[in-house]
Amino acid sequence: MSRQEGISVEELMELLERYRIGKKPLAALLGWGATTVMRYMEGGCPAGEYAEHLERIYREPLYYLELLEEHKERLTPVAYKKSKNAVLQYLAPSKLWCGIQYLLWRTGADISPFRAVMTLFYAQAFSLGLHDSALFLEECDLGDAGEIPYAGLYEQLKQNIGRRPIETEGLLTTQERYFLDAAYEVLLWYGPAEIKAVFSVERRYIRTGRTGTGSRKMKNEPIAVYFRKIVQGYKISKPEEFHKYFAERTGRKRRKARE
Repeated sequence: MSRQEGISVEELMELLERYRIGKKPLAALLGWGATTVMRYMEGGCPAGEYAEHLERIYREPLYYLELLEEHKERLTPVAYKKSKNAVLQYLAPSKLWCGIQYLLWRTGADISPFRAVMTLFYAQAFSLGLHDSALFLEECDLGDAGEIPYAGLYEQLKQNIGRRPIETEGLLTTQERYFLDAAYEVLLWYGPAEIKAVFSVERRYIRTGRTGTGSRKMKNEPIAVYFRKIVQGYKISKPEEFHKYFAERTGRKRRKARE
């Protein structure tokens, strides 16, 4: 492989194919000269900031998608739509990613990282409890401290990675959006301290394991076992009734909470 500084010619070719964008449109999107990417394809060596930019785009599809949204006026409508569809399809296998993007889009990114990952967790938990069906195949990593669901995603959101709202129409089913909407609406009535207290109780009763790096995780099966008991005990038959559980666990009636 002919290695350039930061990115190889082969990786650059793969990047263009993956994101369905031509050499000149990519250069235009990045604000570079029209022949810049062409020169690199022919063996020219990108230096410094150029090399770092190309490598980051190659390694981080979400970063590319954000650039595409931010500078879409630099492309023709056809080129923009083709490339956006390609990167969304590349990212689509991660329903967890689709879920967080849906929440960011739904709220105009006006949602805290904590509330976002908690919404994902309870949408997943009650889908498992009601229908024995996982919205997300990804296991729930709890990080080293074991105190928050989807800890890796939480850290990314804290650093504002992927916080630009992106329309993901067609990547989530109506049922998946239904559970996310219901969990989000219920959690709006409770503050972070209350939500964390409820989760800490659940964490003690749901069996956890360890990842290869030593961090704790919850598998979907024990989450399903626990929340099947919850939906039966609280007579929950649909997502809108999640509030019965939280009202009981927090010891108060609902009222919208502030962050």
